[in-house]
Amino acid sequence: MMRNIKSIETKQLHTMQDLLDAIKLYKKVTKGKGTLIFFDTETTGLNIKYDFPFLLPWGFLDSNNKAFIFCVDRDENKYLFEQTAATLISLAKDVGLCGHNIKYDLHMLNNINVLTPDELHYVDTMVLIRLAHDALTPANGGPPLGLKEYASKYISRDAKDHEHIIKAERTAMSKAYNKELKDILYKIDRKWTLSYLDDYFKDVLHSVDTLEDNVRDAYLEWYTTLPIEIAKNMTTGRVESNDIPYSLLNREQVTEYAMYDIVWTMEVYLQCLPTIKARGNEEALKREECMIPALVRMEACGFQIDADYVREVTKTLADYLRQQREALYNLVGPISVAAHATIKELLISKYNLIVPGTGKEDLDRVYDELKHKDPEAEVVKFIGLVQELRTLEKWYTTYLLRFIREIDLGHNRIYTQINQVGTVSGRVTSDFQQFPKYGVNKADGTPLFHPRKMIVKSDGYKGIAYLDYSQVELRLQALYTILVGEPDLNLCRAYMPYECYCIECDGDIGCGLAQYHFEPFDYKNPEHIKHAYDWKWYLKEDTKQEWVPTDVHAATTSVAFPDIDVNSDEFKKLRGKVGKRVNFAKNYGAQFSRIKVMFPDYDDETIHRIDDAYYKAFPGVKKYHEYCYEMVKLQPYVSNLFGVKYYGLSGHKLINCLVQGSGAYLLKERIKEVDEYIQSHNLKSRMQMQIHDEISYEIYPGEEKHVAEFQKIMQKFEGSYVPIVADLEFTTTNWADKVEVDKL
Repeated sequence: MMRNIKSIETKQLHTMQDLLDAIKLYKKVTKGKGTLIFFDTETTGLNIKYDFPFLLPWGFLDSNNKAFIFCVDRDENKYLFEQTAATLISLAKDVGLCGHNIKYDLHMLNNINVLTPDELHYVDTMVLIRLAHDALTPANGGPPLGLKEYASKYISRDAKDHEHIIKAERTAMSKAYNKELKDILYKIDRKWTLSYLDDYFKDVLHSVDTLEDNVRDAYLEWYTTLPIEIAKNMTTGRVESNDIPYSLLNREQVTEYAMYDIVWTMEVYLQCLPTIKARGNEEALKREECMIPALVRMEACGFQIDADYVREVTKTLADYLRQQREALYNLVGPISVAAHATIKELLISKYNLIVPGTGKEDLDRVYDELKHKDPEAEVVKFIGLVQELRTLEKWYTTYLLRFIREIDLGHNRIYTQINQVGTVSGRVTSDFQQFPKYGVNKADGTPLFHPRKMIVKSDGYKGIAYLDYSQVELRLQALYTILVGEPDLNLCRAYMPYECYCIECDGDIGCGLAQYHFEPFDYKNPEHIKHAYDWKWYLKEDTKQEWVPTDVHAATTSVAFPDIDVNSDEFKKLRGKVGKRVNFAKNYGAQFSRIKVMFPDYDDETIHRIDDAYYKAFPGVKKYHEYCYEMVKLQPYVSNLFGVKYYGLSGHKLINCLVQGSGAYLLKERIKEVDEYIQSHNLKSRMQMQIHDEISYEIYPGEEKHVAEFQKIMQKFEGSYVPIVADLEFTTTNWADKVEVDKL
């Protein structure tokens, strides 16, 4: 049952005349004025570069919300398929193109050489969902971003009906293939049932190569009979239903499924857009839509992989995992670190330790407490091994084995998708955000491998430049203290000469006729902001003392530990261990209970001192926090610095969301502007990826001078009272080797 759509008319296109008739109907129904075009693609797989669309469903609505849905099959008529795709671009020129996770579908069109122009208006219903609802995650009552998940929850319980049919067919096909495998293995050794095979491959270190010789030969005999479309997707020993691509399913059922995806996309659009308008969040929608072409280009760039290093690291990590497993088994016997119930029972029976759970956060807290009491205790070693193995096994399966599969398929580039609404604040996410800055170490602290070494410069390029915002969220926090009426002296002085003077001298000092001019720093003066770091400034309270930017982490540390010499090695360690961590935690709204968990080594008195130190060092920030708590009582939403409105947040959540969200939209705006600069100058240099507050660029030889322009664009923030700085780093080898430079 539909909620907004009154009726549906569907038709498959088989000939060019069918397409012409569809175009004629579109013009007739819309009376020549046009209306938004909805479209989707069904594809051979999920790789944005190496897979292709085989079905192209699309449609439009009339003024009475009657849906007209069409679909064309590439396997049936390749020419018609490509002409239809090009027609959609033409029809949407003045009205726009709408899809769910539309960037993926734009990649699919580009993969068949149907180019998607920047000037087209693109609408993503994932963005609509995010902006039409309160700023809450699904776990906290917010909406799911998946098309059918959302539709079945908010529009119709029938939304997943076609998906269930597809799922049933995929399950049946996988069972048939696995039945063949079962029969082959049974003839070799009766112990090798499918369940036994599943248990074998649950071990991340097991692969086809580690099977017994006769079993491996039989397995490979079966594996080589699988369609390549299935084989390339497999990550376990048997065929999983998700390994079956839609291109191998009953085409009639898949076509109907695809056309109803258009219906649900229309329903989401009709439901969410009026809410966005009613909530006054069109500005946020416009900002998100305008950056879609830039993100598509970034995703299409991808990363070049050092295949030799990946293979070497995979072997090294496998060997270390075996070593640490043996150490774990020597303590408690053979167990899987994924067996939470078993681990909880062992902690009770063997170590007389009751824990609330065995997830990462619970075990980390228990580990810190126990290690403080007795670092050599066996239970400390046990929990440490469990946590280490979990982390490293995730690295092994999520990244290394994935990269190996791509390399084995002949690919030397890795591609990922950027989720532009991956968080409620608007901060973008991708799986490459997780690559640690300092590499992965063994339990004793010695280096194991460096994930960033896997990412190397592309052939033909000079290197990779990185422009990284310097403490952008703390800078925005300083700005917010100004905006709420209580500029924080310490925090503002960390980034600009607040409450300082520029001293100029006219005349000859020796003749005694010199005149001194004391010009106060004016944070509202763009010229002063521009030259905050260029001119010499002196403190208002002591004009003989030159302004030096506040070390914000040292400021908190010195308040928390007033008796420790700020020049001592002990203080330097505390600055990183305590000051830095507390600053970011409090910036995200952490309270005393969270600070206590962070520092189990300290008693309550010290924890109170650490917790209080942040507000004592930065009293203006407390005023901002109070503002957040007050605003959620007075109105249903609060806007960030870019006019994006967040509904339904608690004061605690808002503290982080405004700062993080403002930083997110600052970066999004700059991504769009840098992309426009690259396109307008026809550069071969390209944006590669956004990682937290950093953008990586592959720089083409001869285009080095443009990096300075990229930096200027990124540092621009009109109307900001606090300077925004993007530090430049560069490498000619790999991501891990980047070093800070002044210019290229």
